[in-house]
Amino acid sequence: MYDRNVNGRELNFEASGALLQASLVMRDRETDSWWSIMTATSIGGQLDDTRLTELPVGRKMTWGEWVAIHPDTKILSVRGQEHVRSNPFDSYFRSDETFRGLVVEDKRLPAKEPVYVFHLDGGAFAAAHSSFEGGHIFDLGVDDRAVLLYREPGLSFYASSEAYLVPGASAGRSTAALLERSRSGDPATERLNGFDTFWYSWVAVNQNSALLE
Repeated sequence: MYDRNVNGRELNFEASGALLQASLVMRDRETDSWWSIMTATSIGGQLDDTRLTELPVGRKMTWGEWVAIHPDTKILSVRGQEHVRSNPFDSYFRSDETFRGLVVEDKRLPAKEPVYVFHLDGGAFAAAHSSFEGGHIFDLGVDDRAVLLYREPGLSFYASSEAYLVPGASAGRSTAALLERSRSGDPATERLNGFDTFWYSWVAVNQNSALLE
């Protein structure tokens, strides 16, 4: 999720109809600049090469999880229909095929491997979901910081990972206590801005991404 305020100006974003290596490109109505969601950077227009600010507030969840929190939610009905049973994305998520057969040369992970990804200090990073189920602390090799990533084992791909920047001395230690401290707002830790996607979608645009293992 990105902040709409850019250089002191609030922008209104919409789908541009274009893709960059199979990933969505947005455009803003005010400057007609084009923005890659995988780089958080404008790739053309008046604000070319301007970075967006990522916000650590996005959270993916299933409908069941959402309605449990917000039971009075209203559902948009289109011509009396609230749900499309033949969802065109179902086959995409069930298969190992990439969007429109996109091929990436980086074989460090299978193309459709679910990953958590983020940008930090100008670098791109990714970690496979399977590498931090139950929680894991990764040494970034950057100053004195580490990253705590957490997913419950067996958690649906539709749900968001938890990510925090933690002191570098935490690397290799038990995650349970540090996770609890991070969730409670310990000032020594902070939410990390990132999101979950597939490996091929990320590395096709961020070719120099580090892979946390």
